[in-house]
Amino acid sequence: MQRSLDLCFRLNTTLPSSPEIRALLDELFEGRLLSSSFITPPMEIDRAKCLTLGENVFINHGLTCMASGGVTIEDGVMIGPEAALITANHDFTDLNRLQFKPIVIKRGAWVGARAIILPGITVEEGAVVASGAVVTHDVPPKTIVGGNPARFIKNV
Repeated sequence: MQRSLDLCFRLNTTLPSSPEIRALLDELFEGRLLSSSFITPPMEIDRAKCLTLGENVFINHGLTCMASGGVTIEDGVMIGPEAALITANHDFTDLNRLQFKPIVIKRGAWVGARAIILPGITVEEGAVVASGAVVTHDVPPKTIVGGNPARFIKNV
């Protein structure tokens, strides 16, 4: 965890135009970040080794990712500014204990600015999560959801 936090700090304090950004991203992801994918700093990722990105993934600035429970982002996903992917929550019967559930964002999905994806959620292929949505249930394929909690708006 400390390694990820230290590397995120270095990324977040490096000039955006610096070629060092890509080198730091490669170091953060231990060489697993495909050349076609990019995360725009600043970002906070607690455990980059628990975050897997496919091809042609673009994540805009301000990502908060609590990835300890595992996050999989498939090919062609786009995520807007200041989105949050949260795989941890406290056990309501013992607030000192954390529970983890993975997040999966399937191929070609879009996640809008400031959307929050909570533990255990799957955003299916081609789905759209509107800006500001709080996703508490799985999102079916090729649908648009929005609001707090996120609800079905329409089919794509």
